[in-house]
Amino acid sequence: MAGDSQTSSYDSALDSLGDWIDASIAEAPNKQLLEQQLQTIGGDEALMHFLHRFVVFNDALAARVPFLAGLIHLTPDLFIDPEADQDFCRQVNGRIAAYVAEAASDEYRMTPDRNLVHQYLSQKFFGGVLRHFQVDGATFDRRHPLPACLAELLGEARGKFFQQRAPGEIFAALGFHVGLEFFADQEFNLVDQYLRLRYPELVAGLEGDGPDRSAYLWLATHTVVEIGHYRAGIAALKAALTYCYPREQAPLMLASIKQGFNSFVDLQRRYYESVRLDFA
Repeated sequence: MAGDSQTSSYDSALDSLGDWIDASIAEAPNKQLLEQQLQTIGGDEALMHFLHRFVVFNDALAARVPFLAGLIHLTPDLFIDPEADQDFCRQVNGRIAAYVAEAASDEYRMTPDRNLVHQYLSQKFFGGVLRHFQVDGATFDRRHPLPACLAELLGEARGKFFQQRAPGEIFAALGFHVGLEFFADQEFNLVDQYLRLRYPELVAGLEGDGPDRSAYLWLATHTVVEIGHYRAGIAALKAALTYCYPREQAPLMLASIKQGFNSFVDLQRRYYESVRLDFA
């Protein structure tokens, strides 16, 4: 009877995950708040300020992805295949890490003839923005130093749930990862739509054949890849709950996933609110 109860609790936790994420996304105010913030950008200087903060925030979040994949793979006996009868062959951590690593493989892509590392592409993007508005980097840094409150939030973006290797922290980090991938899709698409509507000459210059050729690739790429990363993240969550060990811990780990997801929603909201106040 105890085993049946544990199985029922586990199945309930797994079945409820998708519905909870859908409801949490619908309730989150982040999309509306970012839309409002974009509409209040008043001029070229304010746009450069916003885009710089946008770039560095996403760079901080990108650095989490390979770290999380490695952390999962480096943690044995947390994800176990109950049907395997040999200790090493029971380990599922590498398979779950692979779902997260799908995003990392995009983040650090190199080809024989192109550097597609996202940090490099984002540097080309922002450098192109500065050249379009005829502002050199040193001048921008002098006018727009990063305040301590934003530096602190960037530190939180890089390190949230990574201080310990406890099971609950790893599951929370997975929830945080799924949150950042979904809301990144929203965020990049909103910024892309705004720039195409309000600054078509900037976009044309970054997309064109001039000195900043393909400088828009970073932003354009993220309007399409993030939703795939989000779906891979959902698969990671479901696999993590399926194979978590001991199995009766699944409902507690589901609570950690929700904590992590909500933490990202809160962090993104606080970051862009701080960006707005920083330039007010």
